[in-house]
Amino acid sequence: MSPKTVAVAVAALAGTLVLAHFAYAGAPVTLNMATGSADCTVLWTKDGVAFKPLTPGSNATAFRDADATGTVTIDLTAVGNPVTLANSVYIRTAAKGGFTLTDAAGHYVQVSNLEGSLSGDSTFVVQTSSDPAGTRLPVYNIPARPQISPDVQSVVPPRVDLALSDIRMRVLPEFANVMNATFGDNSIQPGELLGTCTAQTTS
Repeated sequence: MSPKTVAVAVAALAGTLVLAHFAYAGAPVTLNMATGSADCTVLWTKDGVAFKPLTPGSNATAFRDADATGTVTIDLTAVGNPVTLANSVYIRTAAKGGFTLTDAAGHYVQVSNLEGSLSGDSTFVVQTSSDPAGTRLPVYNIPARPQISPDVQSVVPPRVDLALSDIRMRVLPEFANVMNATFGDNSIQPGELLGTCTAQTTS
């Protein structure tokens, strides 16, 4: 390789590195989610109320949020700092799946079709025996940030896999009102632990 060719190659490499630096320095990137799913175990129980998953999960009281779409935002400048990198993750998603709760009298609450984020603004379509058509409502929030483990496959182009665990779902008042109207007063309280989830995404 001639000195001129080497010089051109070095200049091109330097230019690529400069572009990569400015593309990611201090500016989180937002990636389209290629795949995503969650496995959620419902811990709430009441005598006489049966749980049935619309999309079966890993155990008898679990359901899956499947076929997820959405975006993952992450600051790849923190790739050398696992804590900062994990804390930079923000996810917005929509997914199919859910569960139904039914009592012996035929009263039911069905929860399906997640839309939202890890920031606690998620909603679901909630159908009940008194509202069969369903209404989109907040069901739970996630007051404590879950454990997030990013696996950066590539910085240029950006490719990231995420594993999430210890996602704790705390009941919101809107859903508590629906549950108590369907299954009786004090069936569930706002802030009560509805269940826990793990999740995975590729972007």
